[in-house]
Amino acid sequence: MRRTLKRNHRRLLVAKIFFLATFLTVGGRAFQLQVLQGDKLMRLGQRQHLKEWIVLPKRGAMIDRAGEPLALSMESQSVYVRPHRIQDADKVSQSLAEILNLRASEVKQKVSSKKPFVWVKRQVSSPEAEKIQGLNLDGIGMFYEPNRHYPQGQLAGQLIGFVGRDSEGLEGLELKYNDYIRGETGSSVTERDALGRRVLVQGVEGLQIPPGSDVHLTLDTAIQNMAEKELEASIVKYRAKAGVAIVVEPHTGEVLALANYPSFDPNHYAKQTAEQRRNRAVTDSFEPGSTFKTILAATALEEGIVGKDDLFYCEMGKYPFAGKVIHDTHPQGWLSFAKILQVSSNIGFTKVAEKVKKDRYFKYIEKFGFGKVTGLDVPGEAPGLLRRAESWAGIDLATHAFGQGLSTTPMQMVMAYAAIANGGFLMRPYVTRRVINPRGEVLVENQPHVVRRVISEKTAHLLASMLKDVTNEGGTGTMANIEGFEVAGKTGTAQKADPAHGGYSKKRVASFVGFVPASNPRLVALVLIDEPESQVYGGVVAAPVFRNIAQGALRRLAVAPQKAQPLPTAAQSAELPMRHVAKRVNQTALHASADGVPDFVGLSLREALEKAQSMKVKLRLQGNGYVVKQAPEAGRSWHEEEVLVLNLQG
Repeated sequence: MRRTLKRNHRRLLVAKIFFLATFLTVGGRAFQLQVLQGDKLMRLGQRQHLKEWIVLPKRGAMIDRAGEPLALSMESQSVYVRPHRIQDADKVSQSLAEILNLRASEVKQKVSSKKPFVWVKRQVSSPEAEKIQGLNLDGIGMFYEPNRHYPQGQLAGQLIGFVGRDSEGLEGLELKYNDYIRGETGSSVTERDALGRRVLVQGVEGLQIPPGSDVHLTLDTAIQNMAEKELEASIVKYRAKAGVAIVVEPHTGEVLALANYPSFDPNHYAKQTAEQRRNRAVTDSFEPGSTFKTILAATALEEGIVGKDDLFYCEMGKYPFAGKVIHDTHPQGWLSFAKILQVSSNIGFTKVAEKVKKDRYFKYIEKFGFGKVTGLDVPGEAPGLLRRAESWAGIDLATHAFGQGLSTTPMQMVMAYAAIANGGFLMRPYVTRRVINPRGEVLVENQPHVVRRVISEKTAHLLASMLKDVTNEGGTGTMANIEGFEVAGKTGTAQKADPAHGGYSKKRVASFVGFVPASNPRLVALVLIDEPESQVYGGVVAAPVFRNIAQGALRRLAVAPQKAQPLPTAAQSAELPMRHVAKRVNQTALHASADGVPDFVGLSLREALEKAQSMKVKLRLQGNGYVVKQAPEAGRSWHEEEVLVLNLQG
């Protein structure tokens, strides 16, 4: 009996120990799961059963100064599949591929994926969405996403930039103001069962996400369109590589147009190259050539070193300087400072630079904003290249005088001329007037900002009057003349550096920059044509583009003409019939011309026209400036009905 009782006690003790061990094991495991690993396991569970749906906001619009939309957001549907719910992968893949214009093998790979969720195509068209819904197949779903649309197509494409699939700005103003335009994202939580089906949605129906803020630009769509069309026409005509055109309001710094070629359509950004996307107006630097002579002229006038009528001997086209020889296109003797600017004499400006000295010249180059970014509110602006005066070699004073040995951006150059146009103030350019949120609050606002005074008002007006001569008879920019207006500006024909062999290549950059009306400027415009063929001079290639853009912009701004119609330009004159002018002419000269072709070489455009009219000679003009070649040559026999072809340069 006692032995049986002891045996039972032992069994009870073993049972107690067993149950205690079991309790401790279960309790320890529970402690581990609930306390030590509780947060981790809860997150794993939520990941399996709860899905957070990120709802992207509708991006704000971009509109021009007149309210024309340049960028809008619309909702579009994206197609996804849940592969584990697809019954017939081959059939579904074929149907989706036909509707969405995709390869069947590509769709099959997605449909057969082991992932629970796979995008098939983002942002499909409305007809595609309707056809997908018409399939009514299990495992295929549609999800609404914001879709960025650019209603003006390629208009100002490089400036505006573009947006990626996830509503993030990637380039241009879309990137610069992305935090404002994008707005705040929202989210809702969906609970799913073991098969991945939604069984509870928290707040989807009631989720209201405010759109992003609107960006109001200074651009004028009409002027921008004119700038792009005229720029493209010139580049195609002269088979050039690329080009830029900029129009700015000189008193405020507002950018009215900023055109680039090659063009870029942000609606199809994925299909276009980085070359097309580049905003050359701010990212590309170039040697400015003769347009930079105006900066030296401003320096000399402001410092009182040279007067408008001071005379310089231009060495008849060749001038030894610092071990090199400076050349002029046309040999010149004694010229006034104003005439040196008008005919763009390299030798004349070299002699002016000698009087100014390099330290004083460098100070004004910096004051005009070269070597630093302008502050334009777009990403990627380059500062150009400007070496300190103490590092200049002996020849650099001369080369900097006529725009070689340094580089500028088109935006820097147009703002430097704006400083002359507005009376001497360097302005900060801007392309965004304000950013306004959906509640009407102004989040960002740009106002006209004076960076510094560069030259006095007296100097600015004097320089403007000298720049008017550039576009008048005898100047290099006569093809920039606008009927009824006085134009002030400067041509440039810069050689391009040859990085492979050193020195300069035969390639050129043709440019014209100026303002109009010259006495009370309403706009400043720059045109730059990179590597034109057949014609390379700024007065021939770029000046007519300036004229056409500025003429249209003046009409757009309702600026009334201020003077009588000027002489026709070379391009216009070539299309006009020759008429007899009512004036006495040398009868001997007329009689002598019957024996041979008259000599026109060396005459200016006006002189050639007058001589042709007086002699009843039919002309076809090519280029602008001075006659450098004619066909047939002077003295050869010819018939009265023949057309004399004159080639002009300068």
